Order: sequence, then structure tokens, then C-alpha cells
Amino acid sequence: MFKKIRDKINDATQQGMARGAQDFQRHAEQFRQAAAAQGHDITPQLPTPQLAAQAFRNMNADPDMAAFLALPMEEQLRQQQELQAYGTELRRLYDTCEPATLVIRGLEPTGRKIAGQAQYTATLEVTRTDGTTYRTVAQLITPLATIQQYAPGTRHEARVDPADPAKVAVFGPIG
Repeated sequence: MFKKIRDKINDATQQGMARGAQDFQRHAEQFRQAAAAQGHDITPQLPTPQLAAQAFRNMNADPDMAAFLALPMEEQLRQQQELQAYGTELRRLYDTCEPATLVIRGLEPTGRKIAGQAQYTATLEVTRTDGTTYRTVAQLITPLATIQQYAPGTRHEARVDPADPAKVAVFGPIG
């Protein structure tokens, strides 16, 4: 009797794992196509049991990521695209715009989460390479685990768009 029950449980587990892998492949292909439409070559891989176990441990430590992963796939994809656009703009500013430094003068959470990362409104005091200083406000998106590096009073490397000095990207802290 015990063997029959165990075998049924094992069969059900195998079938569930197979369905899960099929669902993952379908969603991974949708994500890959969406990324390719934006010029990115990203192919998600089915996680190993060890990676899945680590992800579940991390979710317990990061409720925002757990909430993101509980969203419908379409909303997850929309938020990932929004986060990708933010990262693309940071890359553009870093690669093509004027170096500067800044001091964070204020940091307020907006209450919005994007792909499990919090959005903040930062008041920045920017110093351009010619020595001029001005204040502006920018949006930052960062995981909760790294927000302390953006505490008010911290100095950072930055990039400023000369065509629109309100477009400022905040990068690594300056010791």
C-alpha cells in the first residue's frame, strides 16, 4: 500500500515538473521575443533545483521581489521593460554625456516598486566640470539592499546631459 501511494506521488511530481518546465519554456520564449524586439539577445534558462532553492531563500529576505514574482506574467514583463528602459537611459548618459559629481541632498521613496526594486525621488546638488553647481530632482530605482549608498550627504560620480542638465544619472559613490 505504501509503495503504491509513494509511486502515485512520484508520478504526480514528475508530471507537475514536466508541466512547469513546459510553462517556463513558453514564457521564456515570450520574454526572449520581447527582448529581441528591443534589440537584446536574452534567453532565460530553466533554473536548477539549487538555484530555485536559493531564489526562495532570497524571496523570504526580499518581500518586494516576492510580490513582483507573484504578479501576472504580463505585468512582470511590463515592469522588466520599464526597468530595462531605465537602465538603457543610464547607459546612454554614462557613455555619451558630461562627467560631473553630485551630492544627494534628499531622498524620498515614491512608494512605487518596479520589478521588485524601489523607486526614489532624489534631490541632487550637481557640480559640472566647469565648476557650476545647480540643484535638480531625479528618479532613482534601486534594490532595498543598496539604498544606503544613496543616503543624503553622500557624494557620487554622475553624468549630465548637456542638452538637458535636468537629466542626471547617479553612479558610484565617491569615497
